[in-house]
Amino acid sequence: MGILSEQILYPVDVVVDSREAAKNKDIVEELKRKGLRVAVQALEAGDYYLLAGDQRKALLVERKTVTDFANSVRDNRIWDQARLLREAAQKEGVRPVIVLEGWLGIIEKRTKWNIAALLRILDELVLDWGIPVIPTHNKKATAAWIAAKARSLGKTEEKRILRLRVEKKPLTLNERILYVAEGLVGPTLARRLLERFKTLRRIANASIQELMSVEGIGEKRAKEIYAIFNTIWSPEGESKKT
Repeated sequence: MGILSEQILYPVDVVVDSREAAKNKDIVEELKRKGLRVAVQALEAGDYYLLAGDQRKALLVERKTVTDFANSVRDNRIWDQARLLREAAQKEGVRPVIVLEGWLGIIEKRTKWNIAALLRILDELVLDWGIPVIPTHNKKATAAWIAAKARSLGKTEEKRILRLRVEKKPLTLNERILYVAEGLVGPTLARRLLERFKTLRRIANASIQELMSVEGIGEKRAKEIYAIFNTIWSPEGESKKT
């Protein structure tokens, strides 16, 4: 499955995910007012697909408000979302981007979170995952950036969607182990955990104190990892600790 749910046969500047378009009609209308040819369609990943005459320059953009970002960090969804974005972009030979909309300081102002914790997540996304993060202060600024970037990627009539038929090699066992660990704590801490404990089983069996012996894992993160391996899963969504 590619980024698009179905093929678009005519040139467009931007494909907007149908769910994103339904929630943010003002952004879609602003893009049209700025002269872009816009298509609305369900995307397999991302919110905006910016096409280019050269497929390698096309962008797959995930838009997040600072509140969305904080919530995805809180429940650890950020790494699954980042992985989906990156893999979809790699499959089609395009570049992944995250637009972070709003003022990060509002999270620190309204909650007890330290701004450094959010910045640490951002630096992992940029430096370890290779996903650039573009800051904008509101929807209008987001639309302005998308429009300017789309225009820089070439003339509309040159922007036809090309499907790259590149088969991905299956993951090796070592890569699959790292993939599972990354789902817990992200790429940097995943490698540190595996270097310390060697196997996923040993990570699962580690105590909170042992997990905290890994650089970068504090008490809160250690408790989260411990809970993942020691909580009974429930199909109703309400888990109980063992």
